[in-house]
Amino acid sequence: MQAGDVKLGSIFFDNHRYEIPMFQRPYVWGKERNWLPLWEDIAAAADSVVADMLSGEWPNEPPTYFLGAIVVKATPNHPQRLGGSILVDGQQRLTTLQVMLAAARSVATELGAESAAGRFEEWVENSKKAVHEKWPDDRYKLWPLPQDRPQYLWAVRQPDDESPCPDDAHRISEARLWFEEAIRDWATCDGDPSDRLDALHSALETRIALVRITLEKTDNAQVIFEALNHRGVELSQSDLVKNSLFRLVEDQGERHLAESLLVDHWLPLDGRRWRAETVTGRIKRSRLDQVIAYWLTVRRGEVVSVERLFDEFKAWLLDGGFRAGEVIKEIRKYADLYDQLVTEPPDEPTAALVDLVIATKTNTVWPLILGIYGDDRVSDAQCQKAAGALASYLTRRMLCGLTSKDYNRIFVFVLQAASARAGVDGLAGDAIEEELARLAGETRNWPDDGEFIAAIFGSNFYALSRPRQRAFFAGIENHLRDDKAEDANPIRARWEHLNIEHVMPQKWREHWPLANENDERAASKREQAINMVGNLTLTNGRLNAQMRHQAWPAKKPALQQRSTMLITTASILSAPPGVDADEVATWASDWDEFRIGKRSAHLTHLALQVWPRPDITPADEEDDEELDSMEDLDDDDASEY
Repeated sequence: MQAGDVKLGSIFFDNHRYEIPMFQRPYVWGKERNWLPLWEDIAAAADSVVADMLSGEWPNEPPTYFLGAIVVKATPNHPQRLGGSILVDGQQRLTTLQVMLAAARSVATELGAESAAGRFEEWVENSKKAVHEKWPDDRYKLWPLPQDRPQYLWAVRQPDDESPCPDDAHRISEARLWFEEAIRDWATCDGDPSDRLDALHSALETRIALVRITLEKTDNAQVIFEALNHRGVELSQSDLVKNSLFRLVEDQGERHLAESLLVDHWLPLDGRRWRAETVTGRIKRSRLDQVIAYWLTVRRGEVVSVERLFDEFKAWLLDGGFRAGEVIKEIRKYADLYDQLVTEPPDEPTAALVDLVIATKTNTVWPLILGIYGDDRVSDAQCQKAAGALASYLTRRMLCGLTSKDYNRIFVFVLQAASARAGVDGLAGDAIEEELARLAGETRNWPDDGEFIAAIFGSNFYALSRPRQRAFFAGIENHLRDDKAEDANPIRARWEHLNIEHVMPQKWREHWPLANENDERAASKREQAINMVGNLTLTNGRLNAQMRHQAWPAKKPALQQRSTMLITTASILSAPPGVDADEVATWASDWDEFRIGKRSAHLTHLALQVWPRPDITPADEEDDEELDSMEDLDDDDASEY
């Protein structure tokens, strides 16, 4: 390995091509953190040249501005191709510089600075005479990844090329427009633009430098890449996983497959949607990081934390002797499966489970879901049975206020049992139901009907988090929307516009006073009823503040207008099943503690139907030794991975 600082002019002057390898991430640099600081350094260097031009005095050792480092490794010689280098590291920086130079060329052409435009041209494109007709792409100094290529070729196009931008939102397209404006503003702010653009070129040639690290054939590019990027630099865990896999593709003698593996399999995973950051707990991470951690948990049969994803992936990959190309395809398969389950679930039991998981952010169950739905040995019917069991287990525990701390180990343990059962008779859904039902102890058990009824029928259902309340009412509502319902389309707990409303308001003393304000027994009874499940309902949006506190004769029409939910129309605005015949006719004439109690009982009865528990006796707590022996994550990882 050789290292040294070189001026930018030496980087781009010769006929040479820099190739961005498939293991690199796509272009991600942006204005505030990258383009602006880079341009400020370049503009400062150019300003120093302008000052020297005006003074006529040229320093023997002008100041040098360093723009960071690049790591290159020579490509094998080809008799018809220009000499080239693979960019092991620094592709974001060199891509940005090429886009900036192309922007400078266009501005110089626009302003009539022909000499500057010609010199910038030599740094963006290789000599036409040196490029073989069989390799026309060698004209470009830098050759980007396939996913960045259309935007890059647009960004470095000739000044007279008026082709439309292929993607205005792409970072490279944005960079080209931003640098063009910045350079134009700088060139025209003071003095002759041609002189200033000559100064800009001179500064780039003699006062801007990079540290260039050149690897020998025997140097391990992967190790060096990790050392430079694994700590303190903005590479995600999935970036490191991708880098490792595509390096291994080459090491396993399949470099000829690298581009097809990237374009046909990995390319969508480099898109903005998969790279979007989500906040779970106190930690930001990309969607792809999360899904790869779920997949690796399935493959290893052990809990994998996103924070340790790359280290654990690397150990698994090296120990298993896997073909990198097959692993790339498998990751894509599980990413597509995750996407399908979230956006287009195959059936309502699956949709209900996924909605519950997303609404309540119970991410620890994802490896189990993906492991079952991704197993070809498991039938659709068994997947649906698994979905029903998991939805019941999660819902009962969350409504009973039980902890989710042990979920990471529980679901991996259950996945192991389900996978083993799938290999015997395919009944993985049965195995999940049986294993969950056998769990014992407050941190693991599947609450029985008595515990579930007590939790729902308690006096403070409203104390549950809003996502949990929405999940409960959405589950009941969808159960009521059978094929006989006027609107059979299911609702989703994750819909933020759904709102929990009190029928009798919390501030009842002011707005719904008792007939006898001094009746303490009646007041106590009402306080207990206010936050019961029977006094709550789901509405499409919030009732306005005034209507929320109106007396029942005024509030009833507002509910009729605002809510088409069956949980409202079939048990508040009309009598629910089980009400005595003589009470049905007068049910909607008033809303009081009696009706709240009746409706609470009705909703509880429905909940037992929606989230049933199998009649399987839990094991003794000491029988869970295998589960206890599984490695646990710390508290943050357990709730957030």
